[in-house]
Amino acid sequence: MIRVGIIGCGTIGKELAVACQKRFRDDVRLEALADQDTARARKLQHSLKPGPKIFSVDQLILHCDLVIEAASKAVVYEVTKKALSLGKDVMVMSVGGLLGKEKEIFNLARTHRCCLYLPSGGVVGIDGLKAARIGTLHRVTLTTRKPPQGFEDAPYVIKHNIPLKNLKQEKLLFEGDAAEAVRGFPKNINVSATLSLVGLGAKKTKVRIIACPHMLVNVHEVYVQGDFGSFYTRTENFPSEQNPKTSRLAILSAVATLERILKNVKIGT
Repeated sequence: MIRVGIIGCGTIGKELAVACQKRFRDDVRLEALADQDTARARKLQHSLKPGPKIFSVDQLILHCDLVIEAASKAVVYEVTKKALSLGKDVMVMSVGGLLGKEKEIFNLARTHRCCLYLPSGGVVGIDGLKAARIGTLHRVTLTTRKPPQGFEDAPYVIKHNIPLKNLKQEKLLFEGDAAEAVRGFPKNINVSATLSLVGLGAKKTKVRIIACPHMLVNVHEVYVQGDFGSFYTRTENFPSEQNPKTSRLAILSAVATLERILKNVKIGT
């Protein structure tokens, strides 16, 4: 029985906690929860049967075999570093927080013989990109379209004073590399970090971010070109009912990654 600890009790953390106790109840024990907002952790704890313990981050890492980070870009690096250093397996949702530090983190996993899992999130095509990188990659681009209100608190929008209200047609907000995109849109473009880590790296992964006033879904379009040929994917994501900034597919991807960790049969690249 694998002891699982979840750091971050928001939308994704809650869904994973429920999955641990229902879908994966024969394989895991939900040992503990941790969150900066203790009241939120307590609320989730009381909704679960049996209720897991509420620990500090350090306590949770010590007592669990698999640490799941579902908190934020701000804490993911320290959480992952601590857990891997203690030989714990880690699943990371806030992938953007590892950009620029991936060599150190990957080396820690290798040195301590533990596993680091990065779900695909709200984008499809990661399996094809993983296969393509075995050969030679030439180009990886991501174009993201979302309703304007999804970008209102983005640092890049605030810094450049970009008006988002009363848009009549789609507006290009950003065009650049994935490293810049993650800094400017930390809550919106996490998928670009995943694409970067799998493919050409953050500096060579190109990103376009577009606000679309009449759009009701979040759309990610990925184009990959290499010596294998090329492929194009388009994902139209419905937002989570609990948190409109989180795509429903990102939640399902997290649960599917946990299933992949636990099951003996692994299908796909």
